[in-house]
Amino acid sequence: MTVNNTVLGEIEKVKQLLAYGKFEQKTDALLDAFEYGEAGLDLIIQALHNSEVDVQEAAYWLLQENTEPRVKLALQAYNPYLFFKYLFTIERYTDEVRKIACVDISQELQTLVTCNYKNIIQVWNMQTQQVICTFQPEATKEFDQIAIAPNNHVLGLWNCNDYAEVWDLKTKEKIFTTHRRSDWFWYIAFSPDGQSFLNAVDGEICELWDIQIGEIISYISMFDLGHNFIYSNSQVLVSEEQGFDQNYEIWDWQTQQVICTLSLSGYMPVITVSRDQRFLLSGSRDNGTIKVWNIRTGHELCSLTSHSSSITGLAISSDGQRLFVWSGDSTVEVWGI
Repeated sequence: MTVNNTVLGEIEKVKQLLAYGKFEQKTDALLDAFEYGEAGLDLIIQALHNSEVDVQEAAYWLLQENTEPRVKLALQAYNPYLFFKYLFTIERYTDEVRKIACVDISQELQTLVTCNYKNIIQVWNMQTQQVICTFQPEATKEFDQIAIAPNNHVLGLWNCNDYAEVWDLKTKEKIFTTHRRSDWFWYIAFSPDGQSFLNAVDGEICELWDIQIGEIISYISMFDLGHNFIYSNSQVLVSEEQGFDQNYEIWDWQTQQVICTLSLSGYMPVITVSRDQRFLLSGSRDNGTIKVWNIRTGHELCSLTSHSSSITGLAISSDGQRLFVWSGDSTVEVWGI
């Protein structure tokens, strides 16, 4: 009975420090809470909603290694972008690559793929910032879109005005070139299984291509729905409602059902979606603001301010711990926790 009363007294002390203590006292109290079993763990989970963001961040990191289901649920419902800070800027990778035309991040490997305006494709190890491999397509026109298949074996290169090429990243050999020419290749993406890719023709009709046979196997018409297709990754599609309301619908890739609707301000916002499909990030081409949205509810969660006045590309690392902000010139900002 005496032990229980002691524990209860210590838990009450932790509660008081978390509510009224200074930052250092609050973080020390979170560490102490680990000693008090389930009740202490509850206090750490509750600290994810403390009035001080720094205390929330301390609780977030303390819970990272815990495997209990209720902890995982608490972390899944939390927004880590609250803690994202500017880390550094990559001015350029080599003297030859003065401008980065495309940025994408592989889903499992910490690699960055870039394409300069000479059409030289380079795959970089993000830890060492060294080139893993380099290859150059035969195309004479510049590629301005890159996508990596979920299995990390296939690379897609799309020329915005003409055609697409699909390459094997391991062998550096071309798998095929789309035989159908388009007036405008819009946003493109691989399917969740990596066996096909989606292309929006003129922003209205989505073509689904089979990679193995190099043929179109089905179509999705956005025109009939009054929407223009503007973004996709291997999980979701994003379409813009025709008109002046700037409403965007998020679609599930496989079910083709609308998940939520967002109202995004600014001209043609740059969009990316986290790997776990929980967050949509929209970057402004006008003022460098990055907004974070809950993809299930459509609510704005927080915003980040880039050093760039115009954002032209966003990419998220596979573990969700890094955000890459491309300003359209030779610089890529790196954000993270």
